[in-house]
Amino acid sequence: VYNALVINPAFAGCHDALSATISYRNQWVGFKDAPKSYMLSVHTPLHNDRIGLGLLIEKNSIGIFKETSFIGNYAYRMELRDGKLALGLGFGFTVYNIAWNELEATDADDVQLMNNSTSAVLPTFSLGAYYYTKKYFIGISMPMFLSHELDKSTGKYKIGKNFSGSNYFLSGGYDFSISPKIKILPSLLIKYHPHNAIQVDYNAQIDLKDRIWIGIGYRNKNMLIGMLQCKLTYQLRMAYSYDFIMGSIGKYVNGSHEIVLNYVLKYARKVIGPRQF
Repeated sequence: VYNALVINPAFAGCHDALSATISYRNQWVGFKDAPKSYMLSVHTPLHNDRIGLGLLIEKNSIGIFKETSFIGNYAYRMELRDGKLALGLGFGFTVYNIAWNELEATDADDVQLMNNSTSAVLPTFSLGAYYYTKKYFIGISMPMFLSHELDKSTGKYKIGKNFSGSNYFLSGGYDFSISPKIKILPSLLIKYHPHNAIQVDYNAQIDLKDRIWIGIGYRNKNMLIGMLQCKLTYQLRMAYSYDFIMGSIGKYVNGSHEIVLNYVLKYARKVIGPRQF
């Protein structure tokens, strides 16, 4: 909701100003070596307004597995009816590292664990389309669609072309004005992977005087999400979300936390869409 460039390269330039976002996510608090994510995204339109450029730096870790991605984003933007349509391409590379020596092995002499680490630098690409107006947005994307498989016999990665291992994202949202000072902003994110069940995020936020956003989200059958966003200044925003994990796993974890900071340089011209998009 707060950092669309992470899943869709076509979002580059859609704030119609130079925009920078940083985020940190600490998932499944209470589990040792649980997933953690750090993200930095910067994007801007060029002077001709047809092209948007962006940079995404993302670091993820879970246990002994770590990966860092550096992705450049290019979006071509065009006027379409009452809004803008952007077609985007992301291209860059991901650094993979597996620290086998960090495992607590029952058999320390196991030959399968003798390597100190496995690392590789592999290319990655993303595709996406994004359409937005003053009242709504819709996007479709396929982020990082190249598959990278580890060959157990050699300990090296192979680049695959099997799209059955790719993720497909569909997002959308609408701006309902209840009064001049109150808006309701429902949004939806559908995530599809051929080998997994479809995951759906239902989100809704209440916009109070364009300064505070209070939201709630629901993900499939096992997660409830609380969201809070504040406009600290005209250019600086901060958002926080907390995942309430339900079901049997909820007994052992303290949820997931995510914090986002976004800074937008002053607008040089009138923008087409509402700032929350």
